[in-house]
Amino acid sequence: MRALMNLAIEPALHLFEVSAMVVIDPSQRAVKRVLKVLADTPMGAVRIVRDRYPRSRAHEVLSRNELPGMAWA
Repeated sequence: MRALMNLAIEPALHLFEVSAMVVIDPSQRAVKRVLKVLADTPMGAVRIVRDRYPRSRAHEVLSRNELPGMAWA
C-alpha cells in the first residue's frame, strides 16, 4: 500500500481516504482521485493532499481507519 504522509504537517496515526479533484494539465482538465493519507486528523489529511497536489480542489474525507498495531494510540 502506498499512502501520502508528511510528518512536518501531522504525525501519521490514522489512515484516511481523501477524495480530491486534481488538475492534470494547463487546460484545467481534472480527474477525481481517491488517495490514502496517513495523518492524525481529517483536516490534517486534507492539508497533506493540498501540499502534495497544490492545484487540487473539492476535498472530501471518505473514511478513517486505525493502523494495525496502533489501537492503543
